[in-house]
Amino acid sequence: MNAPGRSMKKTTRRPSPWRDLASLLWKVPLMGLPVALFIQVTSGAPFARFGEYYAVSLVFGAYALVGVWLASHWLAPPFIVRREGDRLLTLKVTAIHTATAMLFASAAALTLHLTLLPGFLGSGRAVITMITYFVVLGLIFVGITLAFHFHRDAMARAGSERELQLARRIQQSFLPSEFPRHTRLEVHATNVASKEVSGDFYDVVPIGEDGYLLAIADVSGKGVPAALLSSMLQASLRTQATREPRLVEVMARINSLVCNRPQTGQFATFFLAVVSGSAPVLRFTNAGHNFPMLFRAGQSERTLETGGLVVGMMEGLPYQEEAVALEPGDRVVFYTDGLTEAARADGEMFGEERLAKLFGALPGQLSARELVERTLAGLGEFLGEAEAGDDVTVMVLRVLEPEAAGRA
Repeated sequence: MNAPGRSMKKTTRRPSPWRDLASLLWKVPLMGLPVALFIQVTSGAPFARFGEYYAVSLVFGAYALVGVWLASHWLAPPFIVRREGDRLLTLKVTAIHTATAMLFASAAALTLHLTLLPGFLGSGRAVITMITYFVVLGLIFVGITLAFHFHRDAMARAGSERELQLARRIQQSFLPSEFPRHTRLEVHATNVASKEVSGDFYDVVPIGEDGYLLAIADVSGKGVPAALLSSMLQASLRTQATREPRLVEVMARINSLVCNRPQTGQFATFFLAVVSGSAPVLRFTNAGHNFPMLFRAGQSERTLETGGLVVGMMEGLPYQEEAVALEPGDRVVFYTDGLTEAARADGEMFGEERLAKLFGALPGQLSARELVERTLAGLGEFLGEAEAGDDVTVMVLRVLEPEAAGRA
């Protein structure tokens, strides 16, 4: 094992400024060629003077690169620390480098005037010419620097987008797209993420011979942090999907898991249920989640509320469980608040009442998949050109009629 101090020193050591200076200076002869050619062409002088212009470019290049080196290692770093987060940071740092390079180029002009080319600054025209070259070369330097910066940022953004797209594909692979089939039960679900990754999740886990463990959850926040906690909750749920799970104990362990994480301020609403096909009874516990709605022919919808507080608020919270007998033709819709709190342009939200009215009016013979699709279509019609603004998850459980069960 390495000594901690030695390891830290190795990982935090900055590159040597003097090595950087040496790597810059050896490039001066190469950089001098295009600069000398630029001066040769723009001045219209005979090619016999190219050697003279090359010598001038070497002096200017050496001085300018030393100025850039000085700005990089001694002037810009403290400026960056003081201005971190400034949107104009790149322009300001570029200005520091350009100003320093031009100052050193002026020193180079004075050196040439006093040594290799006496009289180099001997006339007003020579001074104006020198200033013109400084401005042109300075603009080229700024343009190249900004182009490199924007290219680097564009590549970084493209890499981040690819990583988020990959994360979304991985997350989608965890959400069931094929659902277990039973002669008396039918279930379907879908998730529509507002960002590349979602803080919602649903799961349908077969247990026993003909049972399902149903779950739907919504983690606070959006983006990657919410998606990470969502994936962790789903993994925890899967490890507890025993043949006869005790829902209140499962929920208590999930709550403890979230509470014992490092303090991130995150919590989650969570609805957990078990249903069996042989004797359709829905046992459930609701940890602060939007109340699922049970629709039964000839009756008003019933909300499934029994449970406790959201997970992640406080360890040791008690949860309660309730059982509801299901009948043929019953339909249960589970959803996250991204559905009911979706607002159109005038600020009006979709709401629970509109959801109940929409879902209750759907034909009873529709499959679970069609019920989910019709619900999302109804949301889309309500929003118009607006976007939901949050992750939307919808899951539907349907108890089949005896004749439908016979045909399955």
